[in-house]
Amino acid sequence: MKPIRMGAAAAWFAVLLFLAGCAGEIGVVRVGADGRAEYGNAATSKGISQNTNNLLGNFLLEDTYENQPFELITALEKLFREEPRPEYLTSLADCALNIGLRESDPDVAVRFFLSSALYSYSYLALLDQPDLKPYNAERLAMMRTYNLAISELFDYLNKRGLELKSAFSLNAAGGQRITFLPPRFELPLPSQNFAEFLLCADYRTKNLTHMSRSFGIGAPLICRLTKEAIEAAGAKRTRFAEQQTLPGTLMVDFDKRDKTISAQLVFLDPRSDETAQVRNYKLPLEMDFSTPLAYMVRNPLPFDYLTYMLRPEKTHRMQGLYMFEPYRSDRIPVVFVHGLMSNVRTWMQMINTFESDPTLRKYYQFWGFTYSSGNPVLYSAKLLRIALQNEEAKPIASGQSTAMLSRMVIVGHSTGGLIAKAMVLDPGENLIEPIIGRKPDEVLEKLTPEQREAVKNTLCFKPLPFVKREVFLAVPHRGSEFADSWIGQFGSELVDLPVALVTRGDGIIKTLMNQGVMMPNDSPLATGIEDLDPNSQTLQVLNSSPYASGVVYHSIIGNERESGVPGGSDGIVPYLSSHLDGAASELVVKSGHSVQVNPLAIQELRRILLEHLRQFPDIKVETPKLPEQMVKFNARPAAK
Repeated sequence: MKPIRMGAAAAWFAVLLFLAGCAGEIGVVRVGADGRAEYGNAATSKGISQNTNNLLGNFLLEDTYENQPFELITALEKLFREEPRPEYLTSLADCALNIGLRESDPDVAVRFFLSSALYSYSYLALLDQPDLKPYNAERLAMMRTYNLAISELFDYLNKRGLELKSAFSLNAAGGQRITFLPPRFELPLPSQNFAEFLLCADYRTKNLTHMSRSFGIGAPLICRLTKEAIEAAGAKRTRFAEQQTLPGTLMVDFDKRDKTISAQLVFLDPRSDETAQVRNYKLPLEMDFSTPLAYMVRNPLPFDYLTYMLRPEKTHRMQGLYMFEPYRSDRIPVVFVHGLMSNVRTWMQMINTFESDPTLRKYYQFWGFTYSSGNPVLYSAKLLRIALQNEEAKPIASGQSTAMLSRMVIVGHSTGGLIAKAMVLDPGENLIEPIIGRKPDEVLEKLTPEQREAVKNTLCFKPLPFVKREVFLAVPHRGSEFADSWIGQFGSELVDLPVALVTRGDGIIKTLMNQGVMMPNDSPLATGIEDLDPNSQTLQVLNSSPYASGVVYHSIIGNERESGVPGGSDGIVPYLSSHLDGAASELVVKSGHSVQVNPLAIQELRRILLEHLRQFPDIKVETPKLPEQMVKFNARPAAK
């Protein structure tokens, strides 16, 4: 063997040093402020958590994870059986989920998703100890893993029409044979009422100012009703929108008996259940109210806003009272009445925000009344009054309690506020002469009994005793100059009043005209636009009529220039028209006329609704208070 020369020896020594450096010298790399936010991110580039990555490294399983997924599950299961440490089970769930996500064959991927759901559920049901470890990071990680795994599992079942089936089995990645039991339904309607179930995770909302979501366990769903269910509900008591959806949350429960593992899909109602039972523990339920609501209104209406106002008869089928969930006798109805050239969708931002408040969800149900704003105000008020009276009669007829219904709140925007106000005014018969003329009896005698009854139902009414509070948003109690402008007059001339009032031979107005009582230009039933004229007889009589005893009302008013300052205008309605001396509260926000979508107005209405609950002794609503320690901590030192 030839001796190595010194120069060659030095070169070899340098190579050895270089190769030793390939193992990586321990140190740090500064990322600074740009990477600081990523410090708490537990996921690695492989998708798995850092703890799982550590475990794979500790047992030299990295290559197995990448290239032999079934063998990896077998190895990790063996490891867990030999040493049943919780972190081994969480790594099993983590690996199974990420292997399923990278797998292109859905029939193979579902085996890993099923395993991940089984492992994570087993951890939460059998190994987790929320009472002893309230701040356990593994619990949160397993809840998220479980949610993703059951979402993927549901997607697989849904695409094959198996989500409501039973008595079928699937193999998990670990070799377990899992039998599916009949699903359990805790939604407010039976399963046959739903056309489809969609994962909220598959959609992203647009143009919502608030996201009503909360973290927990389960996979939120969009539950879309069938056309038959919508029609059947309308025939009985609850009228839904044509594309009605309800929020839901999916759970998958696992059980093992006699060496048989079973799975059961559970459909929960997040408006009733805020927790899910996992063996001995209750965990917060994952909830999403925004996505189902946004999905419901994703398509345009069959009529645009202008047609809806100008052609009341053509759009008649859209008019009426709607509910956004099945009727519940244990909740107070809040009825929203929209304004000029609008519909119930104008309230979606507000309703969506309220859904995130657990107290409002628990004690309120939200309804919407829609009408053609080209109709006379008193005519639309009659339609609302009849609809609400019918809703009150139904629980009475079925023996249900009306205790909560009798605490109803009505919220009206713009013209809708005038319609809402007619529900709590007591004009007696004072409307007949100003509207019909000085000799109302002679006029009414010229009508048929049916027409006479229609006029009296419109002009002679009593306040509804079950309406206890009203909130007026940008309401023109004393009219708006807009109605008297050339735009308002032009729009009013384009409105076709309902057939029942005008065009047929038995129409009320045409009958009176035939008797020589009036001419077309002095019709006693003005259009919805003309009713906003400050000189309108309708407005004058409504303003002079007393409110029913005990009714509380509030005002929320827009000012285009500044908030908190009485005066000015929202661009359509001046402050002097919206202001009411007897209001229990008044808030002026910086806003145009669409004050109902202003976040501060929405928060004010939330405050009012909570205040409404506090007046009833049987409803326990606490006012949040700072703990005494926080009061002391935040106290400012006394001035020297």
